[in-house]
Amino acid sequence: MVVTLKLPPVEVARSGLVLIGVGAGCYLLWRAQEVVFLLMLAILLATAIEPLVTRLRRGPFTRGSGVLVVYTLIVLTIGMPTYAVVPSLFAQAASFSETLPERLQQLRPYALSLQPRPLQAAAISAVDSAISAVQSPQRPAQDQIVEAGATAAHTLFSLITVFVLAYYWLVERPSIKRVVLRAVSVRHARDVHTVWREVEEKLGGWVRGQLILMLAIGVMATVGYVVLGLPNPILLGVVAAIFEIVPIIGPYLAFAPAVLVALAAVDVSRALMVAGYALVIQEIETNVLVPRVIGRTVGISPLTVMLGILFGGVLAGLPGAFVAVPLAGALQVVLAHLLRSEDPSQAEEHRDPADRAAHQNPAAGAQSGVKFQRIHG
Repeated sequence: MVVTLKLPPVEVARSGLVLIGVGAGCYLLWRAQEVVFLLMLAILLATAIEPLVTRLRRGPFTRGSGVLVVYTLIVLTIGMPTYAVVPSLFAQAASFSETLPERLQQLRPYALSLQPRPLQAAAISAVDSAISAVQSPQRPAQDQIVEAGATAAHTLFSLITVFVLAYYWLVERPSIKRVVLRAVSVRHARDVHTVWREVEEKLGGWVRGQLILMLAIGVMATVGYVVLGLPNPILLGVVAAIFEIVPIIGPYLAFAPAVLVALAAVDVSRALMVAGYALVIQEIETNVLVPRVIGRTVGISPLTVMLGILFGGVLAGLPGAFVAVPLAGALQVVLAHLLRSEDPSQAEEHRDPADRAAHQNPAAGAQSGVKFQRIHG
């Protein structure tokens, strides 16, 4: 039996236009990857500072002026310590560069003692190449200097763009949310509103948690390096804090420079002590900091994190891997609501106060329903 399905020409044309529009939109997004990445960073920044902006609105500040106040606090919080530490960092970096050839020479006896012979030959070759590169560095060509300057200017412009986009996102967020809620039916408006709130909580919690982790790792690393007597402890601590934000391999990269410096500048026993201290910090981070700082606010499963980082890295390289974790958390929220698989306790925790009142008081629920009716009206 053959079933013939006849569709009106108008429906066929409409479906074709929709498919063409979706394909064109995906192509434009793919071509504008950098713009999309900057917008994602801006949304992450906006969701991270949104609670503080909301708190400032209870005083004499509007949403826009509250954002500017928070920006001022961010600049002062970063600028003042930077102004105090940067001269020391430059001094330590200069000292490290001057003594680097001598430190590399100290690695040669350890390379000569390695077994088997192929490993020994590879280690000696690596040390010799590093010494040669440090003692006679190639001067950058004129076009390389221009390219480096253009890259620095582009990075600065991108950073300013992120702050400007975050400002307008926070200022126009209520209007954007109102448009989104009006675009869906009244029956689904409450679910969309709940998903929106939970996604914002996950994104903001991830950013704030990452900043706290970076600060904690940087402080613990610097204090440990000072106690262990490593040269350039502040510089190595800043490096550890910066590498902490790199997905998956960041915790290992954070302490690799310190181990190499200890091996080259001090002795093997001190390098082993640094490696042991790094393992202690990793244990503290894994068992104490991450569950308390990241786990409770974000709650992303490890499988989701791994898959998100892999897909993000394949699609957009390092930037894609960077934003993969918060985006995976947002996707997890959406799928949990679509599949009705959200944990009951989490659903109760993220439930809107009006919804909680409605659960206890039907009259309050009627007033909450009127609120969404007005949004759609």
